[in-house]
Amino acid sequence: MPFIHKYRAVVTLLLCSLLISGCWDRKEINDLAFVIGIALDKEDGNYRSSLQIALPGQSGAAGSTGGGGGTSGDKSWFMLSNTAKTLHGTTLEGQKELSRVIYYAHRRTLLIGEELAREGVAPMLDLLTRYPLNRLSALPVVTRGPAHEVLDTDAPIEKFPSEMVRELCFLNMRAPRSLKTFTDAILSEGVDPFLPIATMVNNVPKGWKDTKTNIKLDGLAIFKKDKLIGMIEKAPADALILAMGEANAPEIMVKAPRGEGELFIKLNENNSSYQPHIKNGEVTVKIRLYAKGVMVDNESNYGDLRETEITSLNEAVRQKIKEDIEEGVRLVQKKYKADILGLGRSIHQHLPKEWDKIKDRWNEIYPNLKVTVEPHVILENVGILNKPIGLSEEEIVRD
Repeated sequence: MPFIHKYRAVVTLLLCSLLISGCWDRKEINDLAFVIGIALDKEDGNYRSSLQIALPGQSGAAGSTGGGGGTSGDKSWFMLSNTAKTLHGTTLEGQKELSRVIYYAHRRTLLIGEELAREGVAPMLDLLTRYPLNRLSALPVVTRGPAHEVLDTDAPIEKFPSEMVRELCFLNMRAPRSLKTFTDAILSEGVDPFLPIATMVNNVPKGWKDTKTNIKLDGLAIFKKDKLIGMIEKAPADALILAMGEANAPEIMVKAPRGEGELFIKLNENNSSYQPHIKNGEVTVKIRLYAKGVMVDNESNYGDLRETEITSLNEAVRQKIKEDIEEGVRLVQKKYKADILGLGRSIHQHLPKEWDKIKDRWNEIYPNLKVTVEPHVILENVGILNKPIGLSEEEIVRD
């Protein structure tokens, strides 16, 4: 009997093995073309997609001759660009020119050309969110001018220009907008989408030797639903990101409370909250900002920075932040009528019953919404020296 049981167990295992399909759908690494970044543009009525594809054999340090095969100064990527009537058609066209299968799962940045963004990104989002290999964690960015020109910059400090765009996004915001959050904003009530703007620049002034092209983040692109309606410059953009509580260690330039010159305060910590209120049909929202900062530079004749001076400086920082945020809010309210801060969403979350009454009129209410800003700032450190360097006692201005 024990033998029969063992025999049955062996037969059962053999039969189960017939159901195992194995790696029938495997793809070898040598058969894949890894897309690490993509630029999408609209060009003469057609779509243009430009793929930045990694070259594994060129992935060693620049100029190296060992390790990963060495690059001898060659790029570790190449661009493949095609046009078609549809976005998916550009992929089909590109595949005709590649001996390897285009593989999108490693793409972490998505550059959207200005012309395409103004026309609308809904067709692009349908393609990118429907196919599982198009990861929703990728970071979309709008470019000034054609996106493929920005993606094809030298960007020598990183291996790939697409990776530099990603690092810049995380330096600018603690939680940069991903493809998922961008799509959510398009589909949600009480909030309008926005994305950072990337621009191509030169690393040194024109005429210098060894000039290379580089990338910088240069403001915010404002959307209404899926269409770009405007671009705001870096200064008001930084103030709005600070109002969201998402700024990554921003620096505030403050005019000296007394005397001449400016001081620079770095906010190592910052977060914010929105407090909506509705009374007698009037809607107001208070933005409360909490921040801790340190002084990183004193280019003024204001000192000794003792208790009285620190109190005055703290008030100057608070007032500067308040003015900058109010200016940024007025800009998106009056000029673009876009709620990128999500003030309507805050009403929806805190006062859902009231939101149901006004949501159909939110586009009319928002431009005239009363928004107040209440910063709470603590200046924790002014550095090792209290007095400005290079000034005599007689030249220093005190409270």
